[in-house]
Amino acid sequence: MPADLQEIIDISDKDHFISNSFHFKKNDEIPIKDHSKNSQLINFCYDILQELDIKSNIHPFYKYDEKEIKNPMDLFTIISKLENDQYTSIEEFEKDIRLIFRNCYIYNDIGSEMHTLGEALESTFNKVWAEKLIFQGKQKEKLKRVRDSDTDSSSELVTKQIQILEQNKDKLVYKQVVNDALLIALAYENLVADNIVPFIELIKTFLSTRSQISLSSAGEPVLQAIVENLLPLKYCIPELSLVMDGTKLKGFGRFGYSDIFILKGIGNNNISLELKYISLVGLIKTQKKKFNTNDLENLDKIIEKEDEKILLKRLYEYWSKEHNEIKQITIEEILNNGVNQLKSYMNIISKGKSIDYYSSGIFDKRIKITKSNPNKLKGFVILVIGFRRILWKPVEEITSNYSYEKI
Repeated sequence: MPADLQEIIDISDKDHFISNSFHFKKNDEIPIKDHSKNSQLINFCYDILQELDIKSNIHPFYKYDEKEIKNPMDLFTIISKLENDQYTSIEEFEKDIRLIFRNCYIYNDIGSEMHTLGEALESTFNKVWAEKLIFQGKQKEKLKRVRDSDTDSSSELVTKQIQILEQNKDKLVYKQVVNDALLIALAYENLVADNIVPFIELIKTFLSTRSQISLSSAGEPVLQAIVENLLPLKYCIPELSLVMDGTKLKGFGRFGYSDIFILKGIGNNNISLELKYISLVGLIKTQKKKFNTNDLENLDKIIEKEDEKILLKRLYEYWSKEHNEIKQITIEEILNNGVNQLKSYMNIISKGKSIDYYSSGIFDKRIKITKSNPNKLKGFVILVIGFRRILWKPVEEITSNYSYEKI
């Protein structure tokens, strides 16, 4: 564990919930059991706890001081009850969660640090709880509607689309939209068939339309937005949420986010993309401290045709938050770091859904995961330098025993 909980939040002596030096360990304090008989309820409760961990500070409420509290309750006890299959309804789970808040307010003064933390956590819980219950209700209703009208609505939509295109076949804007859509569809089909080249060409085409003025401000968020727009919405899940290590705390390696996860549809492979952007500013700063837009544009043109071996040895300058200083790294190191990062994401994705608080896996409401026959999961690191040069590197494929579907 990178840091003791006492270093994360300092709780005064009068506060009755304690978190110092407390750490959950898989298969240690709480054994993992098979919850097949009650899995739906338990998964629902674990999802709540996972979202609370992401959206709020739950660490002070892991453990209580038994000597001080008449009706004690904490997250350790709740997780233990989940692990031992002691809940028979979501109402029982909710009752225990709310007992934590009630104790917090009874045993801590209004305005104290713990009282304020309790109010913040309760507010988050109320929102997450309401969203979960509404989502469950909508899913049931949606399933019913789909069963009743899926075939009819799909055929009507296709018919309507054909009619619109036929009516506007001579209009230039419609022709362009259709051409763009066909390019995106073709690039996607090649990508899930393990051919990334058409997709790379599509990114290059899009980047070539960008203003040279934005050379100094472009970054990974810009690249992320571009790539998202060049993939079919139905098969693209941006920033797929993952639990990398369920034994760690938020902010210390617990969560990770895969930049782009592409569902295979009728293709052969699910694809995970790791996106890296090399700013021209970070490259030119290793050579000169004063520069203008023309300097950046000239560097962009040089890099476009530069030998890859020479390009990979170029130094890139960036500000390191970890070391609080300017650091330098080669483009090759950035590319290799991206490969290692993507490998770790793909390994987690292949495990399917995170089944309990301590386990690694996918933790994302946008994706449905079901057990299936073995299928391939492939990955590519895409590294964009400026607006004219793209490097890409495949990652060794792995096997997944799950199928993935966007909700």
